[in-house]
Amino acid sequence: MIMKDLTPPQRLFLTEILKLRLIIGHRKYQEIEKDLAKRWAGYWGEVALANYVKELPKDIYLIFHDLQLQYNSIHFQIDTLLLSQKYILIIEAKNIAGTLIFDNTFKQLIRKNEDGTEESFEDPRVQCQRLQSLLRNWLIKNHCHLLPVDTLIFFKSTSTILKTNSGDKMDSSKICKGRDIFNKIDGMDQRYKHERIDIETMSQIGNLLLSQHSPKPIDILKEYNLTEKDIRSGVCCPNNECNYIPMNYKRGVWICPACHMISKNVILRTLSHYFYLYKPTITNQEARGFLHLPTIHTTQKQLHKLDLKKSGKTKDRLYYLNPEKVPPCVLSLKTTY
Repeated sequence: MIMKDLTPPQRLFLTEILKLRLIIGHRKYQEIEKDLAKRWAGYWGEVALANYVKELPKDIYLIFHDLQLQYNSIHFQIDTLLLSQKYILIIEAKNIAGTLIFDNTFKQLIRKNEDGTEESFEDPRVQCQRLQSLLRNWLIKNHCHLLPVDTLIFFKSTSTILKTNSGDKMDSSKICKGRDIFNKIDGMDQRYKHERIDIETMSQIGNLLLSQHSPKPIDILKEYNLTEKDIRSGVCCPNNECNYIPMNYKRGVWICPACHMISKNVILRTLSHYFYLYKPTITNQEARGFLHLPTIHTTQKQLHKLDLKKSGKTKDRLYYLNPEKVPPCVLSLKTTY
């Protein structure tokens, strides 16, 4: 049974917003664009993994995608976690194509490109060992250390070639590609033959994991050493083929100077950019500046249409982000898999 579904991670759509809002010609643009491509690749790797594990028996496994926990002051993220009566399995998804070499000496993953160049990535085995240790400690701290914790590395592309350096040894039982994941999980079931907890205890642990899911707060501007001066304000064109900033407001409608789209209700997306980049509240004055609206009265009217949660009197009123009205996928990101 799927206990926690997969949705685009916050860091992904924050980077999308940042790329969209960064001032034209900014020195950080290429760095952000490169990071965004990596984050999309990582997400699609998790999507592929989710597509496979949803075929597992619903009465045997509790499935958690993108589970984020905290042990003491350490935040850690698990791509997919399987909980059964026999064991817990951490699955790390990778979406890296080409020829990959596991280097045991320097604990790295090397990709050989067609042009002869090489790229180095963190060894996913080291990542899994860290996650395994953190989860074990988390389970002990929460008084539910009855289950062994194992790991599996999943590669999305079946055309990826996996190798080791000459003389190096690798435990292939913990690495898989594509549908081979089912063989590896069957192997885990054979390794851990005996049930260690009953269904009720498994359900209790599952509910605890879900209740303790706590994403680490992300200040994306701080991560890239950016300030408000680096960000373009103004309403973003809702045409995803355009995304021009800023649209012009005239007589109750918004007009895009680039594609000439005309719309009445477009500010929710733009306000969500403000909420996610800066803070979860906004005043009339702040909204007026960010939306490029002419008057306080016009701004109040526009905000009132959105039915946002608010507090305070008119002068000092604060408007709050409502996650139900502003879903995380503010840029029409693909959420199904």
